[in-house]
Amino acid sequence: MAMPGQLKTKIDLLKKKMASQGASAPPERRRRMHRRLKRLQRARRTAAALEKARAPKKKETAEAAAPEAPAAPPA
Repeated sequence: MAMPGQLKTKIDLLKKKMASQGASAPPERRRRMHRRLKRLQRARRTAAALEKARAPKKKETAEAAAPEAPAAPPA
């Protein structure tokens, strides 16, 4: 699956293209670009949510792999 940053780049490029060509493009092409934009935005939200859900698991495994340092005796 694509990373949210990669999808953001595609979204930005498509928005720029729609802004420059949108009014002069035929209606079918405008609809196609709009559908693609919405599809990319939905994919980006999904990818971001999956990435966020994976992040704590990595943190937990790193904590489990590293043993805790022994406590210093009281002075």
